[in-house]
Amino acid sequence: MRLTAPFIVFAVALAAYLAVDYEAAWIVSALPNQVYPAAQIITGIAVWLVGAWFATAIFRELVIWFTRRRGLTTKLPKLLVDVGAIVFFFIAALAIVSQVFNQPLGGLLATSGVLAAIIGFSVQKTIADVVAGVGLNLEQTIKLGDWIETSNGAIGKVHEISWRTTHLETIEGHLVVVPNSILSAGQFSNLSAPERRLRIKRAVSIDYDVPSDRVVKILDSAMQATSGVLAAPAPIVFIDNLADSGIVYSMNFWVEDYGESFLVARNVVINALKFLDQAGITPNYPHNDVTLFEPRPRRIDRKIDIVAILTQMPFFASFEADALEHIRSESALLEYPPQSVIVREGDAGSSLFVVVAGLLDVTKQVPGRPNRQLGRLQPGDILGEMSLLTGAARSATVTAATHSILLEIEKQQIEPVLASHPEAIASLGRLIASRAAANESLLAIWPEERQEIARMGVAAFLRGKIAEFFGRALS
Repeated sequence: MRLTAPFIVFAVALAAYLAVDYEAAWIVSALPNQVYPAAQIITGIAVWLVGAWFATAIFRELVIWFTRRRGLTTKLPKLLVDVGAIVFFFIAALAIVSQVFNQPLGGLLATSGVLAAIIGFSVQKTIADVVAGVGLNLEQTIKLGDWIETSNGAIGKVHEISWRTTHLETIEGHLVVVPNSILSAGQFSNLSAPERRLRIKRAVSIDYDVPSDRVVKILDSAMQATSGVLAAPAPIVFIDNLADSGIVYSMNFWVEDYGESFLVARNVVINALKFLDQAGITPNYPHNDVTLFEPRPRRIDRKIDIVAILTQMPFFASFEADALEHIRSESALLEYPPQSVIVREGDAGSSLFVVVAGLLDVTKQVPGRPNRQLGRLQPGDILGEMSLLTGAARSATVTAATHSILLEIEKQQIEPVLASHPEAIASLGRLIASRAAANESLLAIWPEERQEIARMGVAAFLRGKIAEFFGRALS
């Protein structure tokens, strides 16, 4: 216990003082007459100084108990303890002058008042910093680890609050030292209060031709697909302005701490540009149109360029324009609200889906346990290729995590294209094999088929299964 030593020393000093002051018989007989007055002065001084030390120790424990109870994380205990120690020892000094040396305090206080005024005028800035530091700690407007923005625009993490200054560490790793009086007198923003999480905003401009509801869904999916974006409060897309160059959409999302906001915001923008590109949408930029002939009527184009989307995918990239156009004309665009089941594990199916917009969750049943999350599909991914190409049952359940748009391609629609592109079957075999390597449970095969896989390899086995399902042999 940190009070034990001060208490024992104070008790000993007080006992010695009382013994000498009340002329205990054994003290009088032990000390010479000329030494006795000095002993009174020494014990008197000792009892007051040790008393101030003991009072400081008690005050320290009270302050620590108070700060722990309130969960404070600043250097408030050290600062207050230092102030308390100064007060206690100043009182002890006055008591020594008055009680031990029997001197009147009136003249001393008057003299010290004049001296304090002179010193105060010379160090008033320092005193103002100290008082402001104590005020900042007592009011708890700033805590260690908080991110604050000062009135002159400096942003940093509170590293230390000393007697005179507050030390801020910027995101670049620089140290900014702000006098407490300036910080207290000026206006500053605490970016970590009342809660550490904060909202970040990033804007993108899209042409008027693109349907706004489609853009909102794509940007919302981009935010939800980014690690570090908090699920609650939920991210939201606003329309900030109808500018000359296009509609300005703002992605508003929450992050855990200001220090994480830069990396998370960067990843949100990367996902937004990626998802927009996958949907065939390009962000706008300031430009002026010079028209030399009568312009065409401008209107919102709600059509999705399926051919452009398929061209960006590795599997369809080798197909000619007429093959892609055939797929586009025969396939169907489907929209699913959140929580809709796209395919269910174990169901029969013979179609492939291309994710145009939105996020999809992939889960698989595990006997006796909750469904296992296999991953999340995003724009540009495909699903259902095993069912389309081999006739196997759906190997997992796919659910829409956000509002999603999918392109469904049936077996009979793609069969004429594959007939003229046998190399595409090998490409799909490699694609399915790579997925199977990441998750063997996706391959619903019989034991004798596993022996065949061991002999010829996963990709070659799947290539044969695809050819068998489509009723033709590969040359």
